[in-house]
Amino acid sequence: MKIKVQKYNPSADAEPHFEEYEIDHTEHMTLLEALVKINDTLDPIAFDYSCRGRVCGRCAMTLNGTPCLACVTLVEASGKNEVTPLKNFPVVRDLIVDKTKVTDKVSRILARQRAFDLTLDEVKAPVDAALPKKLEPLEYCARCGVCTAACPVVEMKGLKSYLGPTGMIAIANRFYDPYDQGDRVVEAVQNGLWECTECGTCDTVCKALEIDHLSVRKDLRAAAEAAGLKPATA
Repeated sequence: MKIKVQKYNPSADAEPHFEEYEIDHTEHMTLLEALVKINDTLDPIAFDYSCRGRVCGRCAMTLNGTPCLACVTLVEASGKNEVTPLKNFPVVRDLIVDKTKVTDKVSRILARQRAFDLTLDEVKAPVDAALPKKLEPLEYCARCGVCTAACPVVEMKGLKSYLGPTGMIAIANRFYDPYDQGDRVVEAVQNGLWECTECGTCDTVCKALEIDHLSVRKDLRAAAEAAGLKPATA
């Protein structure tokens, strides 16, 4: 099996270049397994991984132009296997990118906002039975950045205009949270809620199959419209 890997060391290379490797293909071989084999037996490659099971999100990269998680993406025994870094993020080295602009903001979003401490009465109060069904799937988000890298709106307008699907999932996490007191609808609108074209690319590439990105976006948009926050052009 042949596999081409983009290599780039910003401190030494003028521009990225490709190296092609040939390794033995095994049944159901993942991209991560292929990269580990190349790194261990042929040539050092800078890439990141940990869990090997779509939990940590560290092995996010691009295969044949499509952002993916290397740990659960299969490579082909024949045909094109071209590996590049995750799109729309600065390259640190080879296949490692700097995702801190997104992950740092997501971490701040996920901090529960409270005007005062949670009371015992609030904890004991009954919760809408539908909420756990909306909240639980969002916990599977690994903040890998695959959906944001694949988003055509982010590609066209940049992260300043639209935080991307990763950020919207984080906002929705607290939007559904009955104990959060922040105005998450305004936060979603300020971060580009209405920029989304609802093309569904995020759902297509996301390996957290539990998450329904478009359903989450529809809930946020319905709340924004109810609050009078729908632009006239949307």
